[in-house]
Amino acid sequence: MLSRIIFFSLLSITFLGACDGMYDSLDEYSGEVVYPAKYDTIVGHIGYERVEIDLMKAGRIASDKINLGKAKKTVVEYDDQRIVIDSLVSWVNITGLTQPKLYRFQIYTIDEFDNKSVPHEIALIPYTDSDVAGLALSAPRVLTSPSSAVVDWPNGLSSVLLDYKSLSFSYTDKDGETHTDERGADSRFFIPNLQSGEPTTVTITYNVVPKINNVPILDSIPLTKELVINMPTSSTPFAPTERSILEANGVTTFTADGVASITKLVYPIHANSLQDIFYFQNLKELDLTGGDLFEMTTLDYDRSGIQMTVGGGDWVPFARKVADIPSANAQTLKDMLESGLIEKVRYVPNTMGLDALLSPYVESGIVELVTTPDEVLIPANYFLDGELQSSAWRMDITYPATDAPAGTGLQNVFKTILKNRSASFAFALPTEYRYNVEEYKYLKFKVYAPAKSSFDGIYAPYQRLWPRFMNYMWAFNQHSNFGQEYWAPNANDFKINDADLEKWTEVTVDLSEALGRHNRVVVMNVGGEPSLTFDPPADIVYYFANFRFTKE
Repeated sequence: MLSRIIFFSLLSITFLGACDGMYDSLDEYSGEVVYPAKYDTIVGHIGYERVEIDLMKAGRIASDKINLGKAKKTVVEYDDQRIVIDSLVSWVNITGLTQPKLYRFQIYTIDEFDNKSVPHEIALIPYTDSDVAGLALSAPRVLTSPSSAVVDWPNGLSSVLLDYKSLSFSYTDKDGETHTDERGADSRFFIPNLQSGEPTTVTITYNVVPKINNVPILDSIPLTKELVINMPTSSTPFAPTERSILEANGVTTFTADGVASITKLVYPIHANSLQDIFYFQNLKELDLTGGDLFEMTTLDYDRSGIQMTVGGGDWVPFARKVADIPSANAQTLKDMLESGLIEKVRYVPNTMGLDALLSPYVESGIVELVTTPDEVLIPANYFLDGELQSSAWRMDITYPATDAPAGTGLQNVFKTILKNRSASFAFALPTEYRYNVEEYKYLKFKVYAPAKSSFDGIYAPYQRLWPRFMNYMWAFNQHSNFGQEYWAPNANDFKINDADLEKWTEVTVDLSEALGRHNRVVVMNVGGEPSLTFDPPADIVYYFANFRFTKE
């Protein structure tokens, strides 16, 4: 028993002695450092002599929203530079990179003991002056007269190399006065009062954003170029865009000297361009109503043995130009108004598409908006026999009607005898025009329908009218490039009440559906084109009068 006690005592002493150094092997790890967290991404963006580098997938957020454990500061290193930012940031902007070379950036965090995180690295080449020196711009188009010039870029200034933003320019006029101005997205500019026959230097500073691999850099840069314009002399001929219009105004010699005495020009409403006014250095007044110089154009119809002509004579206020004058063809007018060269413009609202351009000058009286009548009768020289379109549209038509029933204020009275199931007649403008429905919102007329007996049986549909609107009649699609643009109200909306038979009745057609359409033809059908063999027991006779366009 005693021997067992002695054995266990010795064993305990052995273990206790060994425990005295059990942690000795951990001493070498007692100074271990826990490194701060790193940023989770690195993405670079190139600017002018700088770069921006994003460091967080969450995007650009405030420093107080960033938690990277023990990390406290941000360090950026490149070349021999070390930039310490006293906070955590989601992105950095590194400036002063003037050398056209590859910069390698290392970005990491440090904690309060300057312990580093694992760094991110990125290599970027900034955009520098050496890149700017090789940047090319498209050459402008320059239009000159002896005293002024227009500079523009018809295809724009942006390209695969850059995005254009704006420009400024300066020049000295013939009186020695220096002018400066700016342009935005519309880079075009007009410079007047230049010296005839002498070169003019225009200094242009372009504000552009260069591209690298078709990606815009972060910054816009100014790019200054000089444009030398060789001004023509007053005897240099010019090629007019609207020669016949200028000739009607008395122009015989197409030089600045030849038009120097002209201070007023008259343009018809169907004019396509106003560019030629650029060459009239003494022009003060522009009449866009046609005045007494121009009549309506004409259009000939010849089909099915029938020949007719519409148009001619005085301008009718319900007619406007078929399409707006393109802004490029009206820009010279804008230039001359802005420069104060033109002092008076006469214009009929909604006739040429120049309303927005001219509106800033109405209050001052520079632009006079010509007042038109509240209603305008359609002259007989705009009437068309429907049989031009189809034999199914045949009517016997008498104008002026000599046997029309009595009525008050009747004008332009037609007698029509229906001769086929789709009997119709039409009114049409020449192809240069369309109806001015912005001003004249209604078509009105008077109708005298026959007795109820004319509409017995299958002929009941003929107790109604069907006005139809289009750009051209189907047999004459050569008359327009704008498409048919057809619309028509329901024929049942124009059924003539029994109580209104055998007396003159007023009919009103709302033209709101014609807004925005190139409608220049209105067809007046009787009956709505029912499907039947047309052979009534007695003539169905209608009288029409006072076809007119009205504002109210």
